[in-house]
Amino acid sequence: MNLIDVFPLTALGASDFLNLGPVLILTFGAVLSILLGTHKDKGHYLAFGMSLASVLAAFLVNYAMVFSSDVSILGETLIFSPFTKTLSLMLLVFSGIAIFLTFGHDKKEGLLAEIYGLILFSVTGMILMVSTQHLLFMFIALEIMSLAIYVMVAMRRTSRFSAEAGLKYFILGGLASALFLYGSSLVFGATGSFQLESISYFLSSHPNPSYIYYVGLGLILTAMLFKVGAVPFHGWVPDVYQGASTNITGFMGAAVKFTAFMALTKISQHLVFVPQVSGLSWFQNYVWLIAAASMIYGNFVAISQNEIKRMLSFSTIAHTGYLLLGLCAMNVGETSSEDLIIYLFFYALSNLGAFAVISQFEEKNQKDLTLDQIAGIGLKHPLLGAFFTLFLLSMAGIPLTSGFIGKYGLFSSAVNSGEVPLVVIAVLTSVVSVYYYLRVIIYMFMKDSAGEEVTFQGLKGAGLAAFISAVATLQFGLFPRAIISFVKMISK
Repeated sequence: MNLIDVFPLTALGASDFLNLGPVLILTFGAVLSILLGTHKDKGHYLAFGMSLASVLAAFLVNYAMVFSSDVSILGETLIFSPFTKTLSLMLLVFSGIAIFLTFGHDKKEGLLAEIYGLILFSVTGMILMVSTQHLLFMFIALEIMSLAIYVMVAMRRTSRFSAEAGLKYFILGGLASALFLYGSSLVFGATGSFQLESISYFLSSHPNPSYIYYVGLGLILTAMLFKVGAVPFHGWVPDVYQGASTNITGFMGAAVKFTAFMALTKISQHLVFVPQVSGLSWFQNYVWLIAAASMIYGNFVAISQNEIKRMLSFSTIAHTGYLLLGLCAMNVGETSSEDLIIYLFFYALSNLGAFAVISQFEEKNQKDLTLDQIAGIGLKHPLLGAFFTLFLLSMAGIPLTSGFIGKYGLFSSAVNSGEVPLVVIAVLTSVVSVYYYLRVIIYMFMKDSAGEEVTFQGLKGAGLAAFISAVATLQFGLFPRAIISFVKMISK
């Protein structure tokens, strides 16, 4: 089999080019952003402007095409449907906020202007990844996304923490990518296809696949569980969250997590949750146990953390467990992916906002903020304190925030699907999470500084990113009906 057989080459029509428009705009925008970033005096401003304009243009083109008919390219390797285009719109929202968060933070941390182009390259990979159901092309998109992220994590050249985080993420991420590629080749050998729907159809008609299929599936699941940071593949998360520049940490916790989980959802729907194949029950129980372990481990370890970014890193592991709960509910019920999408979208907005606030108080090359350092900042900077409180309450799932809407929808669908034991674990661990989120709020508003006062950085880009995230978090918490109805409509 040659490359043409894997990716059938067909002539692209006008509709194909229109649907590829966002990808092409981001790609050319990334190249131009990197070139403009070489300007001696205005490189950062020009790169920022080009990257923001590219994201806005891609968003408008994608939005204009969102309800157009489905288009498949390269023999259904890429499928642009209202569903995939809506996911792309969400990713573009995250990238736009991340670009604002980076502006100003880049000069403070000594980041090169190329960071704006790298953000665009990574988002291009993300859009391709959520738009494909082809395992081999999914690997290509994964690498486009990941290579840019590896560089951005290690971009604080004067910080040894950043270099360590970049090297650790690169080595472990490369291992995960290798496992994904090798697993995909084994699945192809057992089923004769890289297309997820074709593999699912093959399994339905051949309920006793070769053991090679199970080995390949195990490797693919291991790789994807690493990408989403689930226990026991979470070891990289705390160190990378702390070592990376805060703007990149926020971007990873939002866009990268969203993309990886959407890919994991597609893979699970077609390769794991196939009722005709009884041998897959072991993998389904495997996902169940990892969901429970992630919720328990992430929340209880977060309690003992005195550093904010490290605490949020264990918090994101716990949120991975909640999302895996939603994945398990899709196995035993008729629940589609809309509850997962809504939860991920709301969590990503709160996550970006939280890191935008953190970046306003970090010194150059600082690894992390401690609880003692943020004591009293809510009284000195009440607006940022209010924003940070809103984001933390949203992550905890407190009513009147978008996080509550997302968590309620996810848990209720899981109950309706019969996953009651896992929901009980999720609710109890959510109560635990309220403790460490409230502890941060108490330090901000009810504790006096112990002498380790932080300096307000006054980053306008981070301030705007925090404001956008706060408005969205409150808006979707108070008036969630419109976005929920929209996501449910395009998910059918």
